[in-house]
Amino acid sequence: MEINFDKKEKVDVLISALEERYKSIHTIRERIQNICLWALGIFFAAGGWIIQSRLILFLPAKIIFIGAVIIIFFSIKNYLNDLKQGFKSQQCVAVRLEKALGFFTPKVFDDSTESIYPKGWENTGTENGEGKFFQTTFNLLNIGFWFLIASILLKGCFF
Repeated sequence: MEINFDKKEKVDVLISALEERYKSIHTIRERIQNICLWALGIFFAAGGWIIQSRLILFLPAKIIFIGAVIIIFFSIKNYLNDLKQGFKSQQCVAVRLEKALGFFTPKVFDDSTESIYPKGWENTGTENGEGKFFQTTFNLLNIGFWFLIASILLKGCFF
């Protein structure tokens, strides 16, 4: 079955699809940020509590606590990586829709020899993309993880 759209209908469909992609991208990004901030806060709070408490941790307890932290950390990281894949897929579809709408083509919307969107944005969602959102977010999560591990390991040594 062939569907024929006129130019205006095609643009409306593309814009509608693009709006949905943008909503999904914002939702996923917000979810990732919230999870990382919560995890970071919990890691630092737990580490601070361990440092401040009069708790005595012997080697078996340290091993159990570190094992639990590692399992929690990698569970969070796997979940975030899954969200990252969905995020990048949404970005790739958004770029394709933006291309179809002419956002990367010069002189579509004005007389400029440059496109409305920078050429580099065409790589969004790919390995060549310039964004560092995930790298920065994961680095923050890693800092919290290592702080908590250090707090457990060093409990009883210095504090």
